[in-house]
Amino acid sequence: MTLTNQGTGRAHGKAILMGEHAVVYGFPAIAVPLPDLKVTATATLREGDSWLACSYYQGPLGDVPGELAGLHLLVAEVLKRFRWQWSVGVSIESDIPAGYGLGSSAAVAAAVARALYHLADAALSREALLDLVAISETVCHGAPSGVDALVTTGLNPLWFVRGNSPELISIPVPMFLVVATSSQSSNTRDTVQQVRVMQERLGSGAGPVHRIGALTVASRTAIERGDYPYLGALMIEGHRELAALNVTTPELEHLIATAIHHHALGAKLTGGGGGGSIIVLAQDACQQRQLADVLSTAGAVRVWTPVIQGATS
Repeated sequence: MTLTNQGTGRAHGKAILMGEHAVVYGFPAIAVPLPDLKVTATATLREGDSWLACSYYQGPLGDVPGELAGLHLLVAEVLKRFRWQWSVGVSIESDIPAGYGLGSSAAVAAAVARALYHLADAALSREALLDLVAISETVCHGAPSGVDALVTTGLNPLWFVRGNSPELISIPVPMFLVVATSSQSSNTRDTVQQVRVMQERLGSGAGPVHRIGALTVASRTAIERGDYPYLGALMIEGHRELAALNVTTPELEHLIATAIHHHALGAKLTGGGGGGSIIVLAQDACQQRQLADVLSTAGAVRVWTPVIQGATS
């Protein structure tokens, strides 16, 4: 094995367009990449303890706080696979706010895995990458669906059903979105557990999770037909079902209501909820910019304006 002086790995953010929480129970989700929200990791060999440097922590990898424990396990697994006797230093720079449903933990894990394999000058297969991300994500989220790992490491919008191969979604007409964060972060692990308790109480009958699944199926049809007014209506209905799961907040409701008041086609929370972010569907590029300004004025902390195009190879 030939070692390089430094390894670099990259990944990016993601947003769930439809299917939050329902995806955990075997229903589909539609996810889109956010390539402008970048993560870059660098890895070097070092003496002494392995080291991590990021905006949340700087110190020995073995002493990371709980929210970064998954990275410790990921790095340990890579060192074991390569049978390295050295320690490593890992540095992370990220544009993705952690705890806002935009794929931060998966993107960081993917970037770190890629950096370590680059350091080792070793090929990293797609399957091996997803396995390594899953090690970290299981610590972060308990029982991750796997959709974050797929979308933060690729550039295509995906149709995802747990346990099945992901499918590319045909997007014949560009989709103009606005993604905005609230001031309150979220904890996906907590909201997933909250929904699980509700599901156990409801049993296998119809409920918000089942209705979200049906709305997601209809949303794929709307996307592939380029029928964005219908898609927007489905997003609004999807948010009502998420609200029935008690995963929204007054601040998210305010931002969503603001977007709809200003004639957005659709708006809903994205990610686990309990804080975090919203995703808004605009009519065109002009309205996309207007909605971004309106949401910033209404209190959104950060705003992005991704344009989702057809799948790339």
